Amino acid sequence: MGLIPENVIDEILTRADIESVVGRYVLLKRSGSNLWGLCPFHSEKTASFSVNPAKGIYKCFGCGKGGNAINFIMEIEHMNYPEAIRHLGGLYGVEVPETGFSGDNIQKEEKNRVKEILKEAAKYYYNSFNDEHIGKPARDYAAKRGLTKQTLDNFGLGYSPINGGLYEILKQKGYKDEEMLKSGIFAKSSKTNKPYDLFRGRFMFPIFDSFGTIIAFGGRALGDEKPKYINSPDSLVYNKQNHLYAMNFARKEQSKQLIVVEGYMDAIAMHSAGFKNTVAALGTSFTDSQLKLCSRYAEEVVFFFDADNAGQKAALRAIKMMMDYLKKLTGINIRIRIAKVPDGKDPDEYIKVNGADKFKEVVKNALYVEDYLLERAKNDNTDPDSGVLDRGRYQEDICQYGSWMNDDIKMSRMAGVAAPLLGATQQAVMSQMQRYSENEDKKLELTNSRALERERREELSKRNSAEVISEDPGTVEEVPAAEREYKKVNDSATKEEIALFAYALSLGSALSDKKIVEKTDIIRPDDFNGDTIKELVRIFLNIFDGKNETLFAKMSDYFSRLTINGMPAEDVMLRAVEIADKSSNVTVKRDMYLALLFKVRTSIIEREEERLMNMRAAASGQDKAKIDEMLRRLSDYKLSLRNKIGEL
Repeated sequence: MGLIPENVIDEILTRADIESVVGRYVLLKRSGSNLWGLCPFHSEKTASFSVNPAKGIYKCFGCGKGGNAINFIMEIEHMNYPEAIRHLGGLYGVEVPETGFSGDNIQKEEKNRVKEILKEAAKYYYNSFNDEHIGKPARDYAAKRGLTKQTLDNFGLGYSPINGGLYEILKQKGYKDEEMLKSGIFAKSSKTNKPYDLFRGRFMFPIFDSFGTIIAFGGRALGDEKPKYINSPDSLVYNKQNHLYAMNFARKEQSKQLIVVEGYMDAIAMHSAGFKNTVAALGTSFTDSQLKLCSRYAEEVVFFFDADNAGQKAALRAIKMMMDYLKKLTGINIRIRIAKVPDGKDPDEYIKVNGADKFKEVVKNALYVEDYLLERAKNDNTDPDSGVLDRGRYQEDICQYGSWMNDDIKMSRMAGVAAPLLGATQQAVMSQMQRYSENEDKKLELTNSRALERERREELSKRNSAEVISEDPGTVEEVPAAEREYKKVNDSATKEEIALFAYALSLGSALSDKKIVEKTDIIRPDDFNGDTIKELVRIFLNIFDGKNETLFAKMSDYFSRLTINGMPAEDVMLRAVEIADKSSNVTVKRDMYLALLFKVRTSIIEREEERLMNMRAAASGQDKAKIDEMLRRLSDYKLSLRNKIGEL
């Protein structure tokens, strides 16, 4: 695992001032010490999105999202933690080094070489397509499919000549045979023992990752050759289960809805017709990784499956997989809908005949997953001639489909619709679904426990191998904030504890001045009772370096993932710090801080005194004498604290 030095993150947070970062996406207007604008993360008419340049943070009081510049880029650009850091580093001239194991660096170099080869291949295919003689078969196919020059250029479509030629070009540019074979677009010839282009004579579709880097290709035969489509195999830079075709375009739409179709041409046709939020699976059944990818960019996914028998079976497999996945990951909240194109046409065909406006109605009328399964169960078990429903088979399908649902609301709705057709009560059908679900859950739990144990062992192995590097206090691991896990803890905190921590944050650099605050009067974790606030104080002390320019911004990432008294720690501390900041006089602020500190410490002493007195009642002899000595010391310490409070 790579590591990003803490000082690099500090430099980025210092240079990437929150006002300029957010200002690239949101029109901000100043009001007092804050800036306000319409939130980019939810629809609103009245500005509730606030930016505080002094603290380097943003906060929406409508949807609750907030954090520092890194958090903002993660949210708006759908990046993970290290991606956001590198993105900001590039914008603000901070070099983000690649450090870690030498093996990681070697593989990174190999990946970069593969990406360069794929980029060169895309240029070659594009130029071949546009060559007056070589590209004619591909241009004829493109014209037949109604592909405009703009579409061809946008998607980088091309042609791999029947006689090859890519190998020689790459060889001239210094790429080795083994590098070409690792790219996934070459295979080794048994005759010449040299690499040859797998896609010769095919119409070419570059496959991009979500950020627009070419990672693979798909190729379509121009004649009757079989198979009609071939795709790059998995490689150093490509795993078909983790990507979706055209996601690099669709993610930019920020429409909160994604449309998933089954083929490249359907996706391209949809984009050409204005449905730029469309993606396509990559020659494989839809996977949980692809669903997770969708959830990064959308709140709803509308699926189009082929109307034939194979397509409908694929629909059931995908629904079952997605529901199982959503049961496991409660953090992903995404709506699933299934659309049906009239007359069993493909989206591409339907749009050509009926136009984009009609197709909008098809998308609008897509069924929620539970409604689709209800309709499917009824249609599959109704005799087409007599119209009679086979209740036995219908009941079996309904109970199975209902058991797939990831919440009781969907299950209850299905039971309510099915009950009259089965001549049963809604509760009776619901109970059957739940029993079916319990049996399925037991199977799933067994599978998950084995997978988790395997992951645990792999993670333990990684941690053991990274132990020496991870001990370096000047580095932080490249773990996306959204993927960090924190155990459930006691998040209670008194008003005095919250105010004390807020004044410490507000004082910032003043805490390092011995003329203002003595070293013994700097807060420590033991001054607090709740696990959450103890942890936040530890983090504060670890990152506190006498500079408060980026202090709250650096703490923001931790605030956003923890709670205090059942509320987001970010909200609690932001309000408390705003109160502390009302005084600009450092001496007044210092006095409030010390008064709170002494009061909190006095409360701790009194609780300890009570505990010792209870112990003393059951003690005797030497033990009682030891407890009396401890009580005397506590009394002296408490008296000294009260004297300090009196001096303020």
